[in-house]
Amino acid sequence: YSVSPDQLGEKASNALAVTTSSTARHHALHNIIDSIQDTEPDTKIIVFSNTFFGGYKSALAALAKSKKEFCHISESNSVIEQNEIISWFRHIDVTDEEKLRPRILLLSFEQAAGHNLQEACHHVIMFDPMYSGADAVADASVEEQAVGRVMRQGQKNDVTVTRIILKGPKGERCFDDWIVERNLDDDVLRAATSNFD
Repeated sequence: YSVSPDQLGEKASNALAVTTSSTARHHALHNIIDSIQDTEPDTKIIVFSNTFFGGYKSALAALAKSKKEFCHISESNSVIEQNEIISWFRHIDVTDEEKLRPRILLLSFEQAAGHNLQEACHHVIMFDPMYSGADAVADASVEEQAVGRVMRQGQKNDVTVTRIILKGPKGERCFDDWIVERNLDDDVLRAATSNFD
């Protein structure tokens, strides 16, 4: 698309729903996970996705299609179940039983808040960019908070954050480019992270 989501106004949601559910995005997720697991088969990977415009459902479908074991938090999970799932990813696996648990965790950007995941995880995949349609600073802040769950005090490894950014068939700029550029703008990031100091 050669226009931004803001220029499309109310019609942006239809276009964003198409880009979040594209097979290209699914293939990219599969390839990134395969690449990580080829070199670090026991590592834990967190996939963050946007709940707006179907991104989370699309990531869930992509992971299910991959036939890889993964965890996710759904609305049907009790608070105890949610805390148990997060706890698996918080801690370094010691027992054989713990090492058999899924190595991939899917969280929406909104579900990331308040969790400390730096102890056992150093790979983050951003399935789609955060875009609520309302406020660039708020969207950038949500992305920064999500990555901050892993990239924080106590992290002993270099953190790798991989963004999936779709392009047009001939490499043309797409919605993803515009949203990521907007969310990573210096002024937007400065405003989004001003409360982190």
